[in-house]
Amino acid sequence: MQTHGGVSRCFVELYKHRPASMEATFGVRETDNVYLKTLGFPSSGYVYNHFISSRNFLTKRFFYKAYENIRAGHPSQWDHRPKLNQYYSERLLREGCFDVFHPTFFDPYFFDYIKDKPFVVTVHDMIPELYPAYYEADDEQIVWKRELVSKATHVIAVSEQTKNDVVRLLHVPEEKISVVYHGASDVPYVPSAKSEPNYLLYVGERHYYKNFSAFIRECLPVLRRHSDLRVICTGCPFSEEENRFFHDEGVEGRFVHRFVDTDQELMDLYHHALAFVYPSSYEGFGLPILEAYKADCPVMLNKASCFPEIAGDAAMYFTIGDGPSDLEEQLEAVYGMKEEEREALLERQRLRLRRYSWRRAAEQLAAVYEKCL
Repeated sequence: MQTHGGVSRCFVELYKHRPASMEATFGVRETDNVYLKTLGFPSSGYVYNHFISSRNFLTKRFFYKAYENIRAGHPSQWDHRPKLNQYYSERLLREGCFDVFHPTFFDPYFFDYIKDKPFVVTVHDMIPELYPAYYEADDEQIVWKRELVSKATHVIAVSEQTKNDVVRLLHVPEEKISVVYHGASDVPYVPSAKSEPNYLLYVGERHYYKNFSAFIRECLPVLRRHSDLRVICTGCPFSEEENRFFHDEGVEGRFVHRFVDTDQELMDLYHHALAFVYPSSYEGFGLPILEAYKADCPVMLNKASCFPEIAGDAAMYFTIGDGPSDLEEQLEAVYGMKEEEREALLERQRLRLRRYSWRRAAEQLAAVYEKCL
């Protein structure tokens, strides 16, 4: 489902750092996910291109679809693109050569094949349940999550905040849930020499609970007072509505979109920023916090959700969303921060970062698997 993103990155990192005593298999034959590709998985289209021969011919696609769907026991799907990865997962489940199954999403397709084997499910956040105005009541993620969590042998939550939300909203006993925090990448980061003029950094999506609209409104007076300051945003390009707003407010060119193709580019954006600002009202964990920590970038967080749990005293906090906001004041504070103040914050962040390790997370996950057995 994902070409990139926190959920798929989490599973790949856990796989890469698993204990030597644990064998694991992904039910994947081909993929466009950037993290799975680092493990050697071929790109989407690989199986088709090597079906019968590497040469393409008029009826090849028809025979390919029919063969894969019939082989997987889904002959009625002959006229659709084969679900190669799901079919492969079903085959592995039918063979039964595993101790624990860990689905990476809430799709219940595996119920027909798992028999009496234990399974573990990870809940990364409870956003659909907490923001029902943006989801249909019968949204598959909401319905499927409730079903899988109720039937799972054990549930993983990525923070105490998420665990408490699962207990409260899905009525799951606390003893059925273990918290396994995300980790920070152990690949050394060396900053590039290239840097840009003063800027604040916003990373990721910009819809509803992310509070991006409130964030830009708080930025406006700060930008007008400091002509050298900009805001760089990653994620999707700005919409027509966003560009129109920037134009109408006279800050066109002060909000800049950046495409990020590599981890190095992203880490460099963190490293050279005045601060990384995370105004979201809710996150399950907040991986960008650890990315900013690793890049030695001052972190500014909305004092909400799991942020105080994850960051502790290793961040600057502000209030935004419902009610009065003090973000403008805090942005002024970070703009005028003295070097010794900045270094003191960065040192707290470096210490906090030591709490988060993918190897430790993988060991904790392995312990959950053992518990299920």
